Amino acid sequence: MNKDNVVTERANAQSEAVSRLDFLKSVGLGAGAAGIAAMMGGQAFADIEKKGKYVFIITNGTNDPNRAILALICARAVASKGWGDVHVWMTLQGAELSLKDKAARMESPIFKKYGTALELMTKIKEKGGKFGVCPPCSEYACAAGGDKLDYVSLAGADWLMKNVQDAWVLSL
Repeated sequence: MNKDNVVTERANAQSEAVSRLDFLKSVGLGAGAAGIAAMMGGQAFADIEKKGKYVFIITNGTNDPNRAILALICARAVASKGWGDVHVWMTLQGAELSLKDKAARMESPIFKKYGTALELMTKIKEKGGKFGVCPPCSEYACAAGGDKLDYVSLAGADWLMKNVQDAWVLSL
């Protein structure tokens, strides 16, 4: 085999590997989208036999209420369907959700029919969901005004790392 043929074969093998990778990425994205659609009220394509632990990391608040509310909708779906333990951790601007007044006023223009952040959090709490907030972020949010919800615990990186072990994690 001459040098030009070797180069051509290598190039073909690399392009084939990239197309396989792209295919696998597409399949993964499609499955993820189907899972979120199922949690938001669509028909689930598989029954969950084994209960798990779910950690929802919320990094947005009034800066992007659509993302904050979407995370709470997903957490509520898991809690209401009894799929496992739900842990919601709020950090950065997401710490605003730990404040009663801000959570009561926060709603998403896209997901308006699901209610305010406080209504969703109350439903999650009623189904046994646990809430934690990053201590420095909470301090910052409270310094900007507001009282922390009593069922939201101050929870640092140790809490987060303990709870993400063997858990499905969604970060928004």
